Parts: sequence; C-alpha cells; structure tokens
Amino acid sequence: LFLARDRSFAIPVWFAHVYLHARSLANVKSNMGRLGDIVTATRDLTATRDAMSRTIDARDLLLKSAKVAELEREQLPRRVVTLRHDDDVATALEVLARHNILSAPVVIVADTLDTRLPEDNEPLETLIGVFDVRDAVKALLDIIKPVTTMLSAMTEIEKVERVVADTHLIKVLGYDADLMYTPNAAATSVYDLIVKGFFGGDADRSTIVHRVVLFEADGALRRLISQTDVLQWLAEHDRKLTHSLETYTLRDLGFGSDARKREFVTVDASTPTIECYRKMREKQVSGAAVVSKDGRIIADITNGDLRTLTREHFSVLGLPVAEFIALTHGTSYSGYAASAPDDDAEGGFKSAFFEKSRAFRREQYEHERKRALAIDPRRTDLLSGVPPAGVFTVEIDSCFRYEWFSKLNKQRVYIVSKTSDAPFDVITLTDVLECATFGHAHRGTHRHR
Repeated sequence: LFLARDRSFAIPVWFAHVYLHARSLANVKSNMGRLGDIVTATRDLTATRDAMSRTIDARDLLLKSAKVAELEREQLPRRVVTLRHDDDVATALEVLARHNILSAPVVIVADTLDTRLPEDNEPLETLIGVFDVRDAVKALLDIIKPVTTMLSAMTEIEKVERVVADTHLIKVLGYDADLMYTPNAAATSVYDLIVKGFFGGDADRSTIVHRVVLFEADGALRRLISQTDVLQWLAEHDRKLTHSLETYTLRDLGFGSDARKREFVTVDASTPTIECYRKMREKQVSGAAVVSKDGRIIADITNGDLRTLTREHFSVLGLPVAEFIALTHGTSYSGYAASAPDDDAEGGFKSAFFEKSRAFRREQYEHERKRALAIDPRRTDLLSGVPPAGVFTVEIDSCFRYEWFSKLNKQRVYIVSKTSDAPFDVITLTDVLECATFGHAHRGTHRHR
C-alpha cells in the first residue's frame, strides 16, 4: 500500500482496508452473538423440557403413591344424593339444582313388603345408573326437530315439554360414572383413579366420566368422588412441588394448538338455546362459548344451566341463548324479554311469551336466594369477589392457576386473544387432570368434558 506511486491515493485505500476489516470483524461478532442466542435459547428450551420432565416424574410419584382413601379423608364428607328410578326428569333437575350438583346415582328401591329385605327391614337400593344433566338434553333433543327461530322453537318445545318433564329416569338414564368397591380405595392410587376411573383406561382418553362412586359390600353407596374433588386435592399438594403446574404457561401445557382451536365450539348469542344444546351434543362437549356478532365472548352455556328448568318452563329453551343465560343467572341482556313492557307499565300489553318469561325470572330470583343459603361451606368466603355466573377468561401466555377452579368455583376457563375478547380454546376440569397426569392437555377432539 505504501509503495503506491500516488501517495495521495494511498491513505484513502488504507482507510478502506481498515474499514472493511473492521466491518468483517463486526459481522463475525454479530454472527457469533446470534449463534450465542440460538445456543442460549436451545439451552433454555432443554432446561424447560428437563424441568417439565422432573416435574412430571415428581407429580407421577405423588399421584401413584397417594391412595384414594387418603384423598377421601382430606375432603369434607358429603352425603350421596340419590334419585329413584321412578322419579321424573323435572323432579331430578329440581334435586340437582337444590344440591348444586350436576348428577346423581339412580337406584331402584325395593318395596317394604319385598320378602328379600334383610332382617333390619331397611329398603334395598340397587344402583342402575347415574342421571346427568346431559340425559335431560338427550331426552329433549330426541323428540324436538331442529328449529331456526325463537317462535318456532318455543312452539315445538311447548308441544312436548310436559312429556319430557314427566318421563321416568329409567327411560333416559345414562352412565357418566365408574364404580369402586370401598375397601379397594386404600390400595388404589390417585393416578389409577384418574386414568382407569375418569379416563376409562383408554390410551386416547376417548371415554370420559366425571365421577366415581364408592360402594359397600351390601351395595350401599358410601361416597361419590368427582373430578372437582381430585382437583381440590391437587391444588393442595401439586403446588408444593418445585415445578408445579402453576409454573408453566397455558401454551407450555399444550393449550391453543391448531388441533384444539379447530375443535373449539362457539355459538352465536341469537341462536335458540335448544339449538345450542343440539350443537353441543353433536360436538360432544358439555359447554360452549356464547359470542357476539364481532366474535367477543359474552357468556357460556353449559349442560348445568338446565338445572334451573321447572316442568312449567321448559319452553324458555326457545329463547336466544344470551337471553336464556340472562334469565337463569339474574343478569341483563338487551334481548326479547328485556324489551318487553313491565307488568305494571301503563298501556302495557299481555303476551304469553313475556308472561312466561317474567314468571320464570321470578322463580330464578327465589331459587338463587335459597341457593345462597345452602352453598358449599368451603366456598362461601371465596365467591364474594367474582360472580359465579360470570365467564372467566385468560390469555395463552398466562401461567396456569388452580384457584381458577378451586376458589372461583369455575368449571370452564376460556382462553382469549390478546387484542380482543375472541375465545379460541377452553380449559376444563378434564384438561387439568390430563395436564397433571400426562404433562399436557389432550391435543385431539374435546370430547364430553
């Protein structure tokens, strides 16, 4: 460079070489930085997987070492509420609502004159199945043809509501439960209770039940253990682990996947309620998000909402679903009933539909007042901040929390977009038990949950 004839040109060339060399070093440093980031990210991912593996191992040990009898001792004792085989659907729904439960075993009670009675003359009870609110849905949908408008829905339901309400349980009975002989509870692990009881032992977990009934040698039903009971137990014990489920985001646990998004079920707010239940039955889910025209979630409809029905008011299932939810939960919605004139309003008119809607609303207020007096004592101090009827939403990168279910008394938590209230996935009790048992949520169809 310095031997160049034109010394005035030598200096710029020298600076150019220095610049190119420095830039080359900078590029190398930048590439090394990016490589370092990749290595760090890979190391973090590996660490996360290792942590989840250790967590699964620790939780696996917890679930397989703890016995059902221990879980049972830690829960408040609850009497098993039973229904008789000759009870009708309307009576069964009233019993479920009164005890704030979703199902109850159905038994055949022997007549007191039966010669096979034991010496103490106590009536024998033979379990024949479990009545679940879904059985009431099935009874309705089996005889009501698809409808598209509120008036046609109410007309069709009014034709058959008395028939459905008066149907004996033995004719509509399902079997959403498994059985366990009480002495076996001391030898059966909580893991087996979940996998072989709730999930039926299926590898793909395609058969789900939500409760296991403990019975004695004489056939007496001693105790019913539900998915909620197991979740309460997990909330107490799993969070003590170094890497509890609560240390992972919903995305880490497998929620929000493309497969789950495709199977997620929503219904439009204006859809007749009976058609919402038809869609839920076809999709094999126990609940659905109710969305507005712009896709925002405004409520959810579940099979449990049927417990509010009485034999005189089955026809309210013809209401738009948002209106039905407003009636059953004592909230407001700018729908048909909201636009109806008040009974005492001057110049008001009489309408059979609005009269029935108002009567139903009055019954719900009385029902909620009585229910507040009989609410589960474990939760009376936990429900004051969050309305039990309100829909609960979280974002996909939120860390999982047991208290969404154990303290807020929720059965379903919806995952919504960060930029809007549009839902795209749901967390159920079954999902939580799958995460606790297998380390991730089911990635296939949602099934009955």
